[in-house]
Amino acid sequence: MTITVTNQKPAVLDALHTISCTGDYDPMPAIQKVLVDPLLEPLNPSAPASIVDGSGHDITGDVLDIIMRCLGETMDPAAEKNAKALLGQTMVSYDQGTPLPVGELFAVQAGQQNKWPAPSARVLYSAQNDVIPAAKGLLAGSADESAFFASVAYTYHPNTLGFWFQSSAAFDGFKIWLNQQVQTMAGANAMPADTLRLLNDFANLSLKGLTESLLLRKDDSDGNDEFSFARLVIRMLMTYVDQQRKAASTGAAALDTGIMPFTVGELFCPRSLVLVNVEAHARATAAKVTGEWNLINQSLASPVKVVSNAALSKLTSLPRAAARAAAMGARQQPGQPGSRSAQVKFRKAPPTKLDLFKDITRVLKRMGKVNKSQNVYRTTKTTFLKANRRNPDDFNKPGRITSVQYMPDLHVFIDTSGSISEENYQEAVLMLIRIAKKLNVNLYFNSFSHMLSQETLLKVENKSTRQIWQEFRKVPKVTGGTEFKQVWDYINASPVRKRRLSLMITDFEWSPPSRREEHPPNLYYAPCSAMDWKYMVRSAEAYANGMQHIDPSIRQKLLGMVL
Repeated sequence: MTITVTNQKPAVLDALHTISCTGDYDPMPAIQKVLVDPLLEPLNPSAPASIVDGSGHDITGDVLDIIMRCLGETMDPAAEKNAKALLGQTMVSYDQGTPLPVGELFAVQAGQQNKWPAPSARVLYSAQNDVIPAAKGLLAGSADESAFFASVAYTYHPNTLGFWFQSSAAFDGFKIWLNQQVQTMAGANAMPADTLRLLNDFANLSLKGLTESLLLRKDDSDGNDEFSFARLVIRMLMTYVDQQRKAASTGAAALDTGIMPFTVGELFCPRSLVLVNVEAHARATAAKVTGEWNLINQSLASPVKVVSNAALSKLTSLPRAAARAAAMGARQQPGQPGSRSAQVKFRKAPPTKLDLFKDITRVLKRMGKVNKSQNVYRTTKTTFLKANRRNPDDFNKPGRITSVQYMPDLHVFIDTSGSISEENYQEAVLMLIRIAKKLNVNLYFNSFSHMLSQETLLKVENKSTRQIWQEFRKVPKVTGGTEFKQVWDYINASPVRKRRLSLMITDFEWSPPSRREEHPPNLYYAPCSAMDWKYMVRSAEAYANGMQHIDPSIRQKLLGMVL
């Protein structure tokens, strides 16, 4: 379609908008103000701007529809061509021949402002040659924010909404300002409890790294209630950017915050938010910058999208955990049972006491030494630096030095729910006693079902198996349903317990929650004894599959079960 534009003042689009947090969520007025009104501003105020098609029909009122047709889930080549022809004639900086979609029109505008060619098979942008120099230029004041935004957009094309901060200190300045606004709104009882909780969590974020990213919505219809976190945090960021711009224009302060509107759809109804530290980008290596943005793109493409009203949902937490698991597998760390990728095979037969002993020992060694614990490790060596105890005057006979070191404590949680029989319980306890005696350590113990028993320290040293079993029988045994999360919460609630090696002995008959939770890093699992092994493997595999969004490396923590 041929488009002819007359009496129109070429526009520079500004992504700044402040959609209200009250009432129904309606981004259309903001879209009209940001995208359409600037394109229809007349060059001569005495007459309106005019846009007609090749047939002479007036399409001035169709500008919004022409652009919106390009923002659907699928590509419409005809709509793209028409919109690019319109934008090429109505914007100061826009190349209608760009291969980038209309959804990235702000990136194209920024690239044209800096006279950069559009990225293509022959024009490649990189962290080394573009992103890092642009970050340094923004910090030094030799380049404006458009160069940094274009460099990131042209190099990585993330489908998200970003805000850049000059440094972590600049982000802290925003948080101080945000806290003042939140207190005012909370005092007026205008803030839902869920939003207030999420804002408090937001205030604890740190932007010392390259980026911090959050999930805001599962889809366009989610998170649109009055004063929802998704609406309020974007409103506050936009308002703060507007204030910073006004202060910079008067010379009162330097501009240290800005918008990075990577795509039009995310600008007005963002499903995710990426906060960018410019200073960290300027100082980072090219590999680190590329890895960070590749991780963001990987997260955006992930089918798992969990947004919680109870806690902030970080965009990159799942792939970061998966990357850590893959890295551990690549390094083949000694002491990590099954130090390999999550693609592990289950044993075809139940583990022996020796198998479990070896796995637990490797984990303890990997965790390293601690300052004090019930797990005492003594070593003795001969040395001529110390006199022989029996012949102290004979310098030709070495003495002995005994050193004491401490391994992490062992804390055992035994599943005593209704699916665990008395025989299963007794076999699990006896197996545990034998392992504890072999390790020669005392251990902490809880039984759990849907309730958790009181913590008990069981003395193992210098006691027979029968004596230890009698001590176990004195510990109250709870029964009922199964709830793993209470064990997670119990461990996470105490820094001391988090440093222990926690071992849960269970039949794995529990379904993990759909939301993301904090899984204790030193919690491992072992199968109950005296149970059908095929049934146990099926339950463990189902549990491991359900835990992928919480801990992708969970298979590596199934002691005695994987090869």
